[in-house]
Amino acid sequence: MVRTRGNISRRGSNDAPESSRQGAARKRPTASARRRGQHEANVVEDDIVENEVPDVHREDEQVIDNDGGGFPGGPYDTSLLTQYQDHVARMIWDGQDRAVKVVSHIKKVKKLGRPHPAVAPFVLASGLSPLCDILYEYIDLGLVLGFVERWHPETNTFHLPIGEMTITLDDVWSLLHLSISGNFCSTENLEYEDSVQILTTLLGVDRAMACVELNQSRGAQVRLSWLRDLYHNCCENELWEFAARAYLLHLVGCTIFANKSATYVRTHYLELFRDLSTCRTYGWGVAALVHLYEQLGDASFANTKQLAGYLPLLQAWIYEHFPTLGRKQVRDTYVETEPRALRYVTGRAISAIADVRVQLDGLTYDGMIWNPYVAHRAARQLVTHSMFSGFLRVGTVVQRHLPERVLRQFGFIQPIPRPPSSVPMMDFEAIDDRWKKHEQFVVHQVVQAPAPFSCSDGYLQWFRRVSHPYILRGAEADRPSLVLVPRLRRNLPDDITVQRTSPSSSSSGLLGLVKRIVGGLQRMIDCRDVTEGTVVWDRTHELLQMAQDGLEEEETRGGRRVRGRRPSTSG
Repeated sequence: MVRTRGNISRRGSNDAPESSRQGAARKRPTASARRRGQHEANVVEDDIVENEVPDVHREDEQVIDNDGGGFPGGPYDTSLLTQYQDHVARMIWDGQDRAVKVVSHIKKVKKLGRPHPAVAPFVLASGLSPLCDILYEYIDLGLVLGFVERWHPETNTFHLPIGEMTITLDDVWSLLHLSISGNFCSTENLEYEDSVQILTTLLGVDRAMACVELNQSRGAQVRLSWLRDLYHNCCENELWEFAARAYLLHLVGCTIFANKSATYVRTHYLELFRDLSTCRTYGWGVAALVHLYEQLGDASFANTKQLAGYLPLLQAWIYEHFPTLGRKQVRDTYVETEPRALRYVTGRAISAIADVRVQLDGLTYDGMIWNPYVAHRAARQLVTHSMFSGFLRVGTVVQRHLPERVLRQFGFIQPIPRPPSSVPMMDFEAIDDRWKKHEQFVVHQVVQAPAPFSCSDGYLQWFRRVSHPYILRGAEADRPSLVLVPRLRRNLPDDITVQRTSPSSSSSGLLGLVKRIVGGLQRMIDCRDVTEGTVVWDRTHELLQMAQDGLEEEETRGGRRVRGRRPSTSG
């Protein structure tokens, strides 16, 4: 059987993230480990970005009676978030903080450059060529860490004031254009002699050279710099298949399999490129998601000090679903046939994590785009693999993919989901068999959402009971309501339907006309008919805001108050 920690399993992996190995005890940081009296600072050195701890201000708050269980601020019912005791969110709520290093390898991809013309066909045939272009050279540290603090490995979702969200297979499919079907990347760590053999056979080096590199790398891994030198040497000698394998191993080592070493890539990944004509059959998008889930889960614990993984995937996902967050620009030349991640250009400017915490704590439906890929469906349709519910794996690392917890991201009403434990752990053979028969394990009996934020009665109340929706302390009366029907939102389509108006008043007269204008302008923005950052987008947004303000004023005058209304029941 597969051995697990929470929702993660691995066998004999020397590649395991720090503080997540089997049997490792998790200890909360002591006061001496915290830095205080400093402003937030970020240092970039050798592809490692370090976040220094900001001052933490603890606000006075009335202690909530948990009826004998749970934690202040939630979860009050700990049946779902069973590892919350050691989660970073608890540390922050208690007034502590941590310093985290974010390891990015993207600069190394740029250093190696585009593949040689003779190597390019191999890269294209592998299905990995989009990774050569998605180069977020600068990671928005505060933005990324702000979401890491909301990640819970029990559910593999971000827990936000509006409910759960996550990076799904569909997100990977749309953002990266990597395959989310095909075979799992089934490789395991190699012993020393096996590593020597695979280096000599697949990269064409002699035994002495392989042994020197393995000894210098202190394990079944090779340096990324060594691979770059080897690649150039193979190109000079026109050893194209060896050059292609060196390039592809370097590419995945810097992107979808990026680890915390900032220097090495494991030799067992080379096995995936043994047959260059068939490596396209792997589900590279699945591998990218599993590895990122693993890294996010590890980094969500309070005593973890580093974060790795393919962070451009996370960053692009945030840009798409939370358009007001992050410091990015939209490419004017982007076309929908390209991976969605290529829409954005990142710079050196980063978000302050203290600001991101405040922004996420204040998140309402107004700041959301649940399903941002409507205009992209011509290029990447929603496929059945996206709705698969069950285990995914890369080698010995196993993660749950649970789209039933985030159905609003697919345009469906979100009910209270089943417990993650209802998907029982199974061995690798059973996991692989279910993936091959994925049609039998897709989420079904879904209901089309009348509005993008729609959830079943009682969902938000249940979520507040089993989750920790806020990171910072604050008075409950000052929190944005989770059960209010939202007012007109500038980022979501079809929100007119939530207004409490009679059919006659919403479909006729001047009020009906204004509503139709609002709907048309909203669709122009949501479907990217106008490009953000342009004059046309600014004018469209300005007209939409004017129409929304006028509509709200008319609704208020008619006795239907939306803004500021208190819910009849508590969350």
